[in-house]
Amino acid sequence: MNRERKRKNEQAYRDRNAGRPRLPGTYLTEQESELLKKLATICGTQKKAIFAGLKLLDEKLKKDKIIID
Repeated sequence: MNRERKRKNEQAYRDRNAGRPRLPGTYLTEQESELLKKLATICGTQKKAIFAGLKLLDEKLKKDKIIID
């Protein structure tokens, strides 16, 4: 791919994702990594596993009427 086309593709990617929320990169411990991999096999991807866990946590907090500010 020539440089100009690559530059245009990169700019289109930045434009498309500008303003979208994102999580910063982070390092995981070996235990966290293994757990995430195990859950990813169940959910399909690591991202889906993370958000499935967050959804379950949210439901539990609502059920127990715990408010987090």
